[in-house]
Amino acid sequence: MSLTHVFDLGKVLVDYDFGLFERRLAAACRPGAPVMEVVGRHLDRIRPEIGGDFDSVHPLLVRDLELAMSLEELRLAWNDIFTPLPGMAELVAETPRPRYLLSTTNEPHATWIRERFGYVFGLFDRCFLSNEIGLAKPDIALFRHVERETGVEPGRLLFVDDLAGNVMAAQAAGWRAIQFTGVEACRRQIAQAVAEDATESTPK
Repeated sequence: MSLTHVFDLGKVLVDYDFGLFERRLAAACRPGAPVMEVVGRHLDRIRPEIGGDFDSVHPLLVRDLELAMSLEELRLAWNDIFTPLPGMAELVAETPRPRYLLSTTNEPHATWIRERFGYVFGLFDRCFLSNEIGLAKPDIALFRHVERETGVEPGRLLFVDDLAGNVMAAQAAGWRAIQFTGVEACRRQIAQAVAEDATESTPK
């Protein structure tokens, strides 16, 4: 049985510049306001990454920051930060099926990426999104959820994520895991992991 490949989304399949959101938001708020401190506080409470309602932050920002954006404008600023990461779709397509996506995300981001970069989701047999599941990385419960849903044992799952903390969490769950640092490095690391697995699986 070959390894089952699982890929992260942000900074692996699509790049993003969160600074774009920060600058757009700051330009629409009261001068001198602690914009990202306030935004961070409200998002930490609402938790859109595990299913909290992102839209509910809008009236709070209007109140606390005098935000001069409609909800639609806020969602656009929040979402319009993504670009495809060149070469990754091709790399994913090289890996055997079934393959899975595992992302800590939120409803506006997931909807935006589906609409504009739908081919990314189409690469996978199933997409595990934190906002739909109610669990986010690095919670080990999320890794266990993927195992139950796919029927794949931990040691047969090979995970690619850009964050060291998520890689370590996957490894603690018994998965094989690679920290993404670039397309070609990732290709080499996947090939190495597959080769090592083949060697381990060869009868002595």
